[in-house]
Amino acid sequence: MAERSFEQEWNSKVERVRASAFWQQVSSPPAAPIPAPGAPAPAGSVTLNADWHACLEGDTEAAGPAALGLDDLTRFLGQRLGLQLQGRPDPGNAPRLVFRLSPQPRASRWDTRFRLDVAPGAIRVTGATEADLLRASVYLSNLWGLQGRASLPPGRRTVRPAVPLHIGADLWGGFCTTQAWVHGRETDDNWLELARVGVNAVPVMTVIEDYLRNPAAPFELLTHPRAEEHRARLARLARQSARYGVYIVLMGYNPKLAPDHEQFSRYPECAGATQSGQAFRTLCSSDPLTLGFLADAWAGLFEEIPELGGVEAITGGEGFYHCFMRSGGGAADCPRCSQRDGSHVVAELVNTTAAAIQHQVPDARLVTWPYSAGHWSHDRDQEQFIARLDPERVIFQSEIDKDSVDWREAGYAKNIWDYSMSRVTPSPRVRRQRQLCRSRGLSFSVKIECNNSIECLNVPYLPVLCNQQAIWENARSLRPQAIHSRWMFDGACKSPSEELGYWAVWGRDTPYANLRALTGAIARRDFGAAAAPAVLNAWERCSEGMRHHPQLDYYVGSYFVGPGQPLVLDPSSAQSGGGLDPAFFGRFYWQWETSATDDDTALVTGKPLFYAAPGFRALARRGPNRGRDVALDELQQMARLWERGARRLQAAGSRIDPACRDRYDQELVLMQFLAFTWRSAANVEEFLRLRDEIRGHSAQYWVRAGHRRENMRDLKRMTALARDELDIARQALQLVRGVDFLDLSLRLDMGTASTTEILTAKIAQVEHLLSTELPAWRQELLRW
Repeated sequence: MAERSFEQEWNSKVERVRASAFWQQVSSPPAAPIPAPGAPAPAGSVTLNADWHACLEGDTEAAGPAALGLDDLTRFLGQRLGLQLQGRPDPGNAPRLVFRLSPQPRASRWDTRFRLDVAPGAIRVTGATEADLLRASVYLSNLWGLQGRASLPPGRRTVRPAVPLHIGADLWGGFCTTQAWVHGRETDDNWLELARVGVNAVPVMTVIEDYLRNPAAPFELLTHPRAEEHRARLARLARQSARYGVYIVLMGYNPKLAPDHEQFSRYPECAGATQSGQAFRTLCSSDPLTLGFLADAWAGLFEEIPELGGVEAITGGEGFYHCFMRSGGGAADCPRCSQRDGSHVVAELVNTTAAAIQHQVPDARLVTWPYSAGHWSHDRDQEQFIARLDPERVIFQSEIDKDSVDWREAGYAKNIWDYSMSRVTPSPRVRRQRQLCRSRGLSFSVKIECNNSIECLNVPYLPVLCNQQAIWENARSLRPQAIHSRWMFDGACKSPSEELGYWAVWGRDTPYANLRALTGAIARRDFGAAAAPAVLNAWERCSEGMRHHPQLDYYVGSYFVGPGQPLVLDPSSAQSGGGLDPAFFGRFYWQWETSATDDDTALVTGKPLFYAAPGFRALARRGPNRGRDVALDELQQMARLWERGARRLQAAGSRIDPACRDRYDQELVLMQFLAFTWRSAANVEEFLRLRDEIRGHSAQYWVRAGHRRENMRDLKRMTALARDELDIARQALQLVRGVDFLDLSLRLDMGTASTTEILTAKIAQVEHLLSTELPAWRQELLRW
């Protein structure tokens, strides 16, 4: 990657993110006092008080995971429950909370469990590893936080997760979809915050070219001059996170070389199919020597860094490149792969890599994820691919909802071609894939989005707890061996939905395995018992509203800039700038995916963040609306429901527990901003449709004259919409000032102006539209 303006922008952005208040919030343990519970502990419960002592037993490290966990638990009891425990027990019968290390052989590092022995005056927590004891401390603080008291029922039981492998994106502000290093992350001590939400594996974008150190012939040309430095910082990262029982999973990227790269002249047999319109060429894994090179390159990292957790190989449309991925023609220009079945070729690459990394680290996991593989496999369910995977070494992953349609009451079917927070049932595809994996004895992982989705990527999480509850329940019902709960545009922020996920996995034998009951407990803890019913009602309205969202799109308009998109009057000039403020254009870092590794054009080229033409369509094919586009109706209904939810939450303000005020203020700002987002989405869509309606009936003078009344009527409505948009933008600007978790310029997957700059530009644009452009167009429409 050329060291141009992107490097400067990236380094500055990382510094700003790590200095932000929200980074400090997500990096720190929750500290707000928890309101007292409304009822006493159940009869017979063992309840801690200030007479209790806490200590470690066994051969634990002085500052190891067990000590870190116990320190965190005692801090939680003091800060959040107002309960200060004593130090090591005095001789005698002092009540005690003991964390005891009792080493036992385990099947793998992923086999996490601990035992609770609870009796009057004594709670003993026993784990085979220090990581087990750390997980126990998080379990107890999470449990006691929801209860509002430190109590347990008496008896002995073993606690273990229902799903052993939980992959989730890094903390907000950490590693994301951009293939660049987040400087300083390798020495952070905040990995416990990921353990707190149940994550034990974090994906990090890993371009294998960055780590190639003196590869054997004939691949010497691929040596990276900074490979040693890159390996050292990856090792620091993996060892640091592993102290907290959180393992780094390499989101694997195979080489993407320029089509005329010298390597292909040196060894022609490695030349694979060109990709993305001949933007780059892959290495061909059908050549045995090249296949061995690729597998050994990944395995070499595990040999050197055994603390690594595994590889996640996206084998569909990005990442773990092979000849079929983006070739567009069945690898037609590869003389080897064009003669073979794509599913066979890709399974061979996956199986060989899995065997190689597990030869170095038997605990390493390889998760293969055929995201958007249908375009080359022509197989919705990836049946042939599943049939060829090695069930002893590979985990197959699929999305809970993707590649399906979701029929709505309004009579249309939403195309769920990517992550959605509006579909709340598992797709037929994922059900079939689960069945196929079960019949083969192949481990299965389910991919969900628990915080946000393609419908809205500009916030840390969507407060749609009813939908998120359903998504977690759907995932759990598949009985997977792994869950990937957040893609890398979506950092962990310890949201209520992440907490739903924690108890979906860890809640067995607790009241919180019931996610509906859990949602109520979260509302009471975070907002107080008096306000909880109103908060739940607000979440219900927003969840219902989300189920009216009619379409999916990427990083544009209301999907990304919320209420900040301009009202475009001249679509012909808007895409190229057309006098619009540069704030309305952004750099899509993640689109580097479709370029050769050393081509950084996507990282420095601005593209529109707005719609210049109507962006929504939902054609009803069933019911009374059959034949009609209901997208605008759906957007308007969604806006109404979110506005009701925001008003309901705002009205609860007088009943918020004083200890919960900061949490409430944050939720209210988030919900109000999203209500503005959806109202703006409906307004902009209607504005653009009316604009095109007028343009379609005014190009010829006699048509313009014949439609004078209708054009003036529609222009009047456009003017009213513009005034409404101006008001929304002004209110949104006041709302987001100083709110860094809504600042788009702090996102590490995109390069944009700040949210305040975008909204300021929107205000200026709409003011000019109202004062100058719309009056001028009116005069033009009246001439013939």
